[in-house]
Amino acid sequence: MDKIANPAPGFQRNPDKIITIEPYVGTVTVRAGDAVIASSTKAKVLTEAPYAAAFYIPFADIDFTKLSSTQHSTHCPYKGDASYWSVPAAGEAGQNAMWLTSGLSTK
Repeated sequence: MDKIANPAPGFQRNPDKIITIEPYVGTVTVRAGDAVIASSTKAKVLTEAPYAAAFYIPFADIDFTKLSSTQHSTHCPYKGDASYWSVPAAGEAGQNAMWLTSGLSTK
């Protein structure tokens, strides 16, 4: 990747790192039991080796009334700072289940 094209610190140190973001064809629905947490026909798929693919869903397609923010946060030199949300309906498995990143544009 061209260092000028992506000024993120991680890419500056590792310009050969590849992260792809592509439109997902179809509908992505996120559920906790019977509760629909998100549903989108505008989702994107992020792939970054060696990690599993991740869906990025537009904020407008997420029902934040079914989520609770947490104090957990992380930083990625490629994608920026992330805040985490839990899905109370999913119990323990829903702790910090969703993250929002500040440094990655999926427009």
